[in-house]
Amino acid sequence: MKAFVFDFDGTMIDTEAVWFDETQKYLQENYGMELPMNVYEQVVGSTDEPLLLYMAEQTNGKFDAAAFQKYIDLQVHNGRDKLEMREGFMRLFHYAKDNGYKIGLATSSARAWVDPILEKFGILEDFETIQTADDVEVIKPDPALYRQAIEALGVKPEEAVAVEDSRNGSLSAVGAGLHVIVVKNEVTKGIVFPEGTSVYDSFEDVDLDAFLVGK
Repeated sequence: MKAFVFDFDGTMIDTEAVWFDETQKYLQENYGMELPMNVYEQVVGSTDEPLLLYMAEQTNGKFDAAAFQKYIDLQVHNGRDKLEMREGFMRLFHYAKDNGYKIGLATSSARAWVDPILEKFGILEDFETIQTADDVEVIKPDPALYRQAIEALGVKPEEAVAVEDSRNGSLSAVGAGLHVIVVKNEVTKGIVFPEGTSVYDSFEDVDLDAFLVGK
């Protein structure tokens, strides 16, 4: 193993929970509906398109997608300064850094969202490459983000470990040929992840020494 490539939202910081809670609140207050988990699983770590299509169908085309997006963007971005790293994440991050692994990031979010938060926590400069939605034509679950990340790091897929929290993200990493660690968060704990991924309930459960043996 030569590299770790981290996901961002939901993995490093728990923005997925904020997005999910605010979405449920908006749909309940404005349409008397809840977001079904099977629709959420298609959205998390990827694009909101499945949700927008679902709501358009359920409301016979009356769903105001622009108003919804504006509300969610405002709620998530307004809470940016209050965001904290997920408990235990920095232990894994420092393991990678202190042991000389190359470090990359692959996220379906935009760079304008990612960079200020990484800078806030003082780790922006630790990433040798940051691949965002701005850098690819298709985001996760397509493998492009991870393929570009390992190419930029100069390693082979089998020499890299992806750290994810979502099914779409893990599908992207598996498709690119990386080893995959999934650390579930509060809103992805019920998701069934792809075969071949190593799934954990928390970062405290991840024993990297044991995981890396034989890899």
